Amino acid sequence: MDTPMRWRELFQQGRGRLTTGILLVEFMVAVEALVVIAIMPAIRRDLGGLEFYGLVFAGFSLAALVLSPIAGRAADQRGPAQPFFLFGTIFIAGTVFCGLAPSMPLLALARVIQGVGAGGSYTVALAAVTRIYPESGRARVLALLAGAWIVPGLLGPSFGALMASTLGWRWAFVSIIPLTVIAMALALPALRAVPAAERPSQLSIRWPLELAAGVAALISGLSLLSWLSAPLVAVGSWLTWSALGHILPPGSLRARPGPPAAIMTIFLLLIAFVGADYFIPLMLTGIRGRSLAEAGAVITLGTVSWSLGNWWQSHAVVRTSSITLIRLGGAILTIAIIGILATLAGASLAISYIAWFAAGVGMGIAYPTAYLVIMQGADAAGAGSAVSSEQVAERLALALGGGLGGVCIALAEGLRASLAAGLAGAFGLALLAALAAIALAPRLPLTLVQAAPERLHERPL
Repeated sequence: MDTPMRWRELFQQGRGRLTTGILLVEFMVAVEALVVIAIMPAIRRDLGGLEFYGLVFAGFSLAALVLSPIAGRAADQRGPAQPFFLFGTIFIAGTVFCGLAPSMPLLALARVIQGVGAGGSYTVALAAVTRIYPESGRARVLALLAGAWIVPGLLGPSFGALMASTLGWRWAFVSIIPLTVIAMALALPALRAVPAAERPSQLSIRWPLELAAGVAALISGLSLLSWLSAPLVAVGSWLTWSALGHILPPGSLRARPGPPAAIMTIFLLLIAFVGADYFIPLMLTGIRGRSLAEAGAVITLGTVSWSLGNWWQSHAVVRTSSITLIRLGGAILTIAIIGILATLAGASLAISYIAWFAAGVGMGIAYPTAYLVIMQGADAAGAGSAVSSEQVAERLALALGGGLGGVCIALAEGLRASLAAGLAGAFGLALLAALAAIALAPRLPLTLVQAAPERLHERPL
C-alpha cells in the first residue's frame, strides 16, 4: 500500500484548482438537496399543486439514477471535460427553470432537468478522482467530499428558510448558480488534460432507463384516481422488478444473506429516513403552524446527528456485531418516526426535535454498518460493481421515499381528505420500511472486518 498523500499535496502539483472545484461540486449538491427540503412548504403555499409535492423529490433522484451510467460512459469515451461542462450547464439551466417555475408540475419537470445535470456532473467528478489522483490520495479526496456536507448540514435548511421568508423561495434556487459556475471554472482546466479511457465501459444503459420508466409509471399510477391507475401500476411494477433483477447482484431482491441483504437494508433504511425527512417541514408548517425556520432546524438536527451516530459506530464496529448495530440503529429510527407521528397527532413540538435528532443517530449507526457488509463481501475486482449496486439502491430509495410519500398526499388530496391524513400515510410507510430493515438484520454476517471508507460519512445524494 502506498503511503497516504499528505493533505496539502491534494492542492499541489496542479491539483489545487481541481480539488477545490470537485469540493465545490459536492458542496453545491449538498446545499441544493437540503435547501429544497426546507423551502418546499413555501413553494406549496405559492404554487399549490400539493399532489405533485413528492414528485419534486422523486423526479430529481430518478434523473440522477439514469444519468450516472450515461455520464460515466461519456467520461470514458470522450474524457471528463466535455461531459462535465455539458452536465454542469444542464444543471444551471434546470436551476434557472426551477426558480422561474409558474406551477408545481413545471417545477417537478425542472427538477428532472436539474437531476440530469447534478447526477451527470457528480458522476464525472467522481470518475475524475479515480483517473487523476493516485491511489494513495483518493481516500483523502473522499474524506474532503464527506466534509463538504458539514456546513450545508448546519446552515443549508436555515439558509433556505431565510431566503424563502425574505427574498422569496425562487432566490434560494438562483443563489446556487454562482457557486456552480465557479466550480466549473476551477475544475475544467485540469479535466481537459485527462484523455479518454483506452477501454471505455460498455455498460448498457437500458436497465437504468427501464428502472426510471418503471418507477415513474408506478408512482404516477398510484397517484392518479382514474382508469389509468391499474395499468400504470401493473406496467410500472413489472418494469421496475425486471430492471432491478439485471442491475442488482443476484439474490438482492430476495435479500439473500450477506451483501444482497445489506443492499436491501440500505434501501429500506433510506426509504424510512427520507420518507419522513422530506415531509417533516410540510407537517410542521402546514399542520402545526410553525415557521420555515423552525422546520429547517429539525432537518438540521437530523443531518448533524447522522455524523455523531457514524462516529460512535466507527468505534463500536470493532466490538459489536453487525446484526446488533443494524437492530440498534433501526430501532432508534423506528422510535423517531413514531415520535414524528405523535407530533402530527398533536404531541409537544419538542418531540419532533428530539425524535429527528435521534433519527440521524440511528441512521449514522445502521447505514455505514450495512455499507461495510457490502464492501467486505466484494473482492478487489468487484468493488466497483458492489459500490455501483449500492448507489442504485440509494438513488432508488431517495426516489421512492419522496415519491410514495407524495402518493399518500396526492391520494388524500384526491379523496378530499385532510393533509394530516396524507402525511400520516407517508410517515406510516416510513415506519414500515424501518421495521423491515430491522427484520433483515439476521441476514447480515455476525462480524465485520473494520474498514473505514470515508464515503461512509456522507449523507446520500
